[in-house]
Amino acid sequence: MVDAKHDLGLVDAVKAEAIGVPGQRRFRLLLESPGGSACLWLEKGQLFQLSLAIRQMLARADATEAEQGEQTDHNPPPSSHASLEFEVGNLSLGHEPAGDLFVIEAFDRDDDEDEPLLGFWASRTQMEELAEEAQAVCAAGRPICPLCNGPIDAEGHMCVRTDGHQPM
Repeated sequence: MVDAKHDLGLVDAVKAEAIGVPGQRRFRLLLESPGGSACLWLEKGQLFQLSLAIRQMLARADATEAEQGEQTDHNPPPSSHASLEFEVGNLSLGHEPAGDLFVIEAFDRDDDEDEPLLGFWASRTQMEELAEEAQAVCAAGRPICPLCNGPIDAEGHMCVRTDGHQPM
């Protein structure tokens, strides 16, 4: 059970994407489930960190060592069909070994409450694909300066590590 205001249950699809041109892109997660749909707007850094956290959790949660226990119901109540769109402040990630399922809870950036606004469950395969897709989406933007790790625009980049005097 997810401890969120809106529970999408086990999702049918979770997708990471970027909208716009490099340098002006917005990043989001798109979710579809029998319990509803959601569009979660994130910063590029949040999406990248989520992909890293998923990969770390997948490495720790070895499917062959899944505990055989009582599985919980991952379907939301029938009357809770939600369609949400919000900007994410924080995310939390968890794993249920009994079903080898993963849970993500998203907190609204503009909400001061400690309760997540949205929660959903995803399979190992969905999480593997999400981590890969999120990293590809983040890498598809502007190249990164090897000296200062800042983005290099099409016009060039005045690197702070060279005191802004040499274009990269």
